[in-house]
Amino acid sequence: MKVLFICKFNVGRSQMAEAFYNKLSKNGHAISAGVRNYYYRTRWHSRIKPSDPVVKVMHEEGIDLARKRIKKLTRSMVESADVVIALMSEDEAEKCLPKYVRESKKYTLWQMKDVSGSTAYNKALGMHRANRNRIKRLVKKLIKEEI
Repeated sequence: MKVLFICKFNVGRSQMAEAFYNKLSKNGHAISAGVRNYYYRTRWHSRIKPSDPVVKVMHEEGIDLARKRIKKLTRSMVESADVVIALMSEDEAEKCLPKYVRESKKYTLWQMKDVSGSTAYNKALGMHRANRNRIKRLVKKLIKEEI
């Protein structure tokens, strides 16, 4: 099964989901993408990597995201996926996701907080850990349902 994980910027939630799925699934493959540019006033830069707190909390799980880079969501990603999962709040999904994602029969929403606005590093780590743990549980459940 090919899974597409989407979050707002592709610097956190979707990167974690992609990494867990690819580590834990024996029969599938995941990719991740973002719907918005991390730096609103500049062009999309594929050199941007996951946020430092995300890299740190995933390292605690034995997963290295330090060399990963963000990807921009495209219609072809959605079309080629068997399952499309957005990791964001319902409000975020309504505002950010293109209509072709929201109206796809492949689309599922995993409601999750966006931590990108957290300024205090230690607070952000705790919030990312909470998201990481929830994402890991949801990915394991998804993989079980595939079998």
